[in-house]
Amino acid sequence: MIATTARMIGCSGLALAASIASPLLAQDPESVPAPSGTTESPQNQIVVTGSRIERTIEESAVPIQVLGAQDIEESGSTDLAEAVLELPGISESISPQSSNNLIQTSGLSTISLRRLGDDRTLVLINGKRAVSNSGNSDRVSLSTLPAGFVERTEVLTGGMSAVYGSDAIAGVANFILEDDFTGIELDARYSTPEASGGEEYRINALAGTEFADGRGYVLFGVEYRNENEVFADSTRPLTLANLEFDDPISSTGSDGWTNEINYPGCFGIDTERHCILPSGSSSTPGGVFEGDAWFVDGQWFNDLSLRPTTGPGARPPGSDFYTDFDGWNFREGRSNLPEREVLNLAFHSTFEFSDAAKFSLTGSYSDVDTIYYTGYETLNNGDTLGDGSDIGNISASNPFIPPEVEETRSGSVSFNRRLIELGEQARINDRRTMRFIADLTGDLSDTLRYEVYGTYGRFKQVQDNPNEYNFLKARFALDVEADGNGGFQCADAAARADGCSPLNPFGEGTISTAAADYIRHNGHGEQVRKQYTAGAFLSGSLFELPAGDVKFAAGVEWRRESQVTDGDPDGDDFAGINGVRDLQDGATRDTPGYVPDSDFDVTSLATFPSVSASYEVKEAYAEIDVPVFDGFNVQAAARVGDYNTIGTIFSYNIGGVWQASPDIAFRAQYSRSQRAPNLTEIFSPPRPDADGLEDPCEGLLPDGTGITGITGDGADNADLVLVAQNCLTEPGIQAFFADPDNAGDPFTDDQTGTQGPNAGNPNVQEETADTITAGFAFTPTFIPGLTLVADYYRIKITDAITSVSTQNTVSLCYAADDFPNNKFCDVITRDGVGRITEVINFQENLDTEIVSGIDVQLMYRFDPEFIPGRFDVDFRYSHYFEQEVSFEGIGGTIITSSPLGEIGNGEDEFRLRLGYRNGPFRLSYTMTYEGGGVDNIAQHSNPTDERYFKVGDQDFHRIYMSYDFGKDDRFRVYGGVNNLFDDFGAFVPTGLDYGSSYNLDSALSRVLGREFYAGVRVRF
Repeated sequence: MIATTARMIGCSGLALAASIASPLLAQDPESVPAPSGTTESPQNQIVVTGSRIERTIEESAVPIQVLGAQDIEESGSTDLAEAVLELPGISESISPQSSNNLIQTSGLSTISLRRLGDDRTLVLINGKRAVSNSGNSDRVSLSTLPAGFVERTEVLTGGMSAVYGSDAIAGVANFILEDDFTGIELDARYSTPEASGGEEYRINALAGTEFADGRGYVLFGVEYRNENEVFADSTRPLTLANLEFDDPISSTGSDGWTNEINYPGCFGIDTERHCILPSGSSSTPGGVFEGDAWFVDGQWFNDLSLRPTTGPGARPPGSDFYTDFDGWNFREGRSNLPEREVLNLAFHSTFEFSDAAKFSLTGSYSDVDTIYYTGYETLNNGDTLGDGSDIGNISASNPFIPPEVEETRSGSVSFNRRLIELGEQARINDRRTMRFIADLTGDLSDTLRYEVYGTYGRFKQVQDNPNEYNFLKARFALDVEADGNGGFQCADAAARADGCSPLNPFGEGTISTAAADYIRHNGHGEQVRKQYTAGAFLSGSLFELPAGDVKFAAGVEWRRESQVTDGDPDGDDFAGINGVRDLQDGATRDTPGYVPDSDFDVTSLATFPSVSASYEVKEAYAEIDVPVFDGFNVQAAARVGDYNTIGTIFSYNIGGVWQASPDIAFRAQYSRSQRAPNLTEIFSPPRPDADGLEDPCEGLLPDGTGITGITGDGADNADLVLVAQNCLTEPGIQAFFADPDNAGDPFTDDQTGTQGPNAGNPNVQEETADTITAGFAFTPTFIPGLTLVADYYRIKITDAITSVSTQNTVSLCYAADDFPNNKFCDVITRDGVGRITEVINFQENLDTEIVSGIDVQLMYRFDPEFIPGRFDVDFRYSHYFEQEVSFEGIGGTIITSSPLGEIGNGEDEFRLRLGYRNGPFRLSYTMTYEGGGVDNIAQHSNPTDERYFKVGDQDFHRIYMSYDFGKDDRFRVYGGVNNLFDDFGAFVPTGLDYGSSYNLDSALSRVLGREFYAGVRVRF
C-alpha cells in the first residue's frame, strides 16, 4: 500500500522519505519497506517526489524529514503544528500559547523552518500552494488542516524556490492527504490536563469507496475538535507569579523603605537588570491619583495622613504609591490558551478515463473559532489621541474628588485606573478557509507524462475586540459639572446629546453602567484573502545515456493573490473613527503638503487598517536529472518569475547524489532562492503599534549641552555635538524652551514610548538566499535495519525584508549630518511641545541573515531473539553553528548580532522516540529536548554571572500505548500521557527581552502541564 500510494501521488508531493536511503522515517515500524541496500523489485520501489521528476530514494539529493500518520498519533497531539514542532529544526512562529494578546494573528498555528520565519516557510497541500490564513503576511495555519485526513507530512529544509517558487527560502512543509483509504473509520479521543481547563474532545471520520469498476474513487473526511480555555489560576502557580526581572531600587530617597537590593536574589547597587522583583500594576481597580493617593482592597491611602504604617508596606512620611508593593496583580483570569473550536471537512475524488486522462479533485473547508480573554483596559490621563493630544488631568473642580485625594492635591489630578466595570477585553476570531485543487494527469507516451492543474483558496477572518474604550468620550465623561437639580452631568453639551454620562474613577466599582456603556468601544474587523493558481507541466525521459535515462520536467504557472481588509473604523491611521479618508485620500505624512484628516484615532484598540491589494505572477520552470555514471546523478532546476509588483526574478539549484557503495551515499546541493514581498510588505497602510523609545534629544539644554549619550545600535559612534545641533532645530523643542514653566529645565518629553506603526513600502524588492546542503546516508548491510543520516546546511539571505526599529530610526535621524533631509527623519512626527508622537516603520530591504547547522537522524529497527516483539529507535538531532543578522547602524557601522544561545534559540535540539511492538500491542516513549539560553547575549559576557537571566535546558516526556483487536484489527484503543513529569517549562517573566507578563508563553514553556488522553478507533 505504501509503495502504491507513493506512485499515485507521482509529481504532486515532495519526497516520501527523509533522506537518500531512509524510508524508515516515514512509516510505522511494522510497515517499513526494506532499507536501502536490499533488493526490491522495480514495481515496489519508493518514488521520491521532491520535484516533478520521479526518482527513487537512492536518487534523491534533498534532505527531508517525514512524519507519518502513526507518528502524528503517537505525538499525543490533535494539532498538526504541535506534532510537527517536535522535529528538530522546526520552531513555532505563532502558536495559540504565544499569541495571547495579538490582534490579527491570535490563535494561529504556524511553523518556522531554521528559525527564519513562517513567511519563508512554504506550506503545500499535495504539492500545491495553500491560501494564507493571515491578513498581515503569507502564512498557513496548520490547524486548518484535518489531522485525520493527513497521510504524512514531509518537511524539506533547503532552498526550493526553483522547484516551487517564492517563499521556499527556509524550506517546504508538504502535507500529503489520504487518497486510497476504502471503508469507514471513526476515531474519538478525549484529553484532560491535571491542572484546570484545557479539556479537549475530538472526533474524526473517514469514508472512502471505489466505483465504476475501480476507475473512480471518492473519500470524505471530517474532524471536529473542542478545546476548553486555560486560564491563569492557582493550579498553574507560575501563571500568577507577580514578578518581574528588573533593576533593584537602592535604599535612598522617599521610597528607600522598599530596599529592593535586599530582596532575595538581589545584591548590591547595580544599574543593570539582575534580579527577580515584585511586579504590580499602577492601574488598579480603585485608581491611583497624583501618584500619592490610592484605593486598594476597599481602603484609601495617601502619602500624608493615610500612609501604610504596618506590615511589609509600611513606609516613612512622604512616601507615595509604590507600584511593586501597592500595585495590582492583573494576571489572574487571563487566557494562557484560548477556547478553540475546530471543524475541518475534506474530500478527495479521482476518475480515470484512460491512461491518458485521470481527473482529480480535492477540497477542504475549515472553521476555526478562538477566544482569548486578555484582562481589563486601563484609563489614565496620558492616553494619547490620534491628534497628539492626551485625555488630560481631571479638573480641580470635579465634584467626585474624595477627601483622601483632596488632601494631597495641589492642582488638577492625574490618574491611572483599571476599567473593571467595562468587562474583560477579548480577542474573538472566526476564521473560515476553503481550498480546492483540481488536476488532470496522463501518459502521452511510454516516456512522457503531463499534468494540468488549478487551485482556488479563500480565507475570511472576522474579529471582535470587545471592552476597549474611547479616549475622546472618556475626556468628555471626566469633565463633570452640576446639573442644577442636585446631580451631575457632562459639561460638554454635544457630548450630553451623544449620551455622555459622568464618569467617577475614584474608588472600586464607582463607574456607573451608563458611564461604562458610553466610553466602551467594541472593535470589529474583517478580512478576506483569495488565491488562484493555474499551471501545466510535462515530465519524463529525454533520451538514454549509458548510466540511464536523462529525465526532465518543464512547465508554467500563474498565480494571483488578493486581499480586502475592512479594519475597525478606529484602526485606520488615515481615516479614524468614521472610517473614511476624507482629506488627501491615501496620502502619507511624507506626502508634500500633507494635511491630517479632520478625524483621528480615539480608542484604546490597536487594530488592523483597511486595505485592498493584489498581485499576479507568471512563471516558467525546468528541471533535469542526468546520470553521469552508474550511481552518480547530477540534478538541476531553474525558474523565472515575472511579478507585476517587483518585475523579474530568477531562481536555480544544482546538486548531485553519489551512491558510493551499497552501504553509503553522498549528496550535495547549491540553490539560489528568492522571496517576493507579500501583500502586506508592499501595500499595507500603517498598522497601529506602540514601541519603546528613548528620545536622543532628552536632556538637551538651550545652549546645546546636556546630552550625554543616545540609545541605538552603534550609538557609540554618534557625534553628540551634532545630535544636539539637530535637536535644537526642532520647532517643538524650541517651544518647550520658550515656555516660562520650563525655564532652566532640560528638554524632556515625559514618555518612554511612542506610536510606531508598521507600514508597507511599494519600493521594496525581493530578498535572495544562497543555500548549501551536503550530507550522507549510511545504511550498513552488515547491520540490517540501521540508517544514519547527516546533513550540513548554510543559508545566507541578502536584502532581507524588514524595518528599522523605532529607536534606531529616531537615533539615526538625529545622528546624521544630512538632518533632516534623510529617510529616517521623514517618518518622525513631533507635536507642538517636542514630543515624538509617531515613527512609521516602513518595510525595506535592509539586513543580511545567516543560519547554518547540521541535522543528524538515526533510525534502527531490530528484533532481539531473547525478547518477543520488535524494537525501534528514532533519533533526530539539530545543532546550530550560526544564526546572525547584519545591518547598518549609527555612523555607517555594520553591526552583526546573533540570538544564538538566547532563550528560544538554543544551539541544540533533539527528539528521541523508543518504540516497541508485539503483535497488536504498541508502546512508545518520546523525549524532546531544547537548549536553554540567556536573555541577552550582548549583556551576558560571563556565563557564571548571576546578574543576567538564564533559562536551563528543557526536556519533556510522553508515553503512548495502543492495542488493536477484532477481525483484521478493526478496533484500536489507545491512550497516553503528555508531559509525563508535569513540567511547565521555562519561567520567563516581564522585564526580559524574551519574556512577558504571561510568564509561560515562550517556546520553552508548556502551560498545559501533564495531560492524560484516551481514544478509540473503529474501521469497517
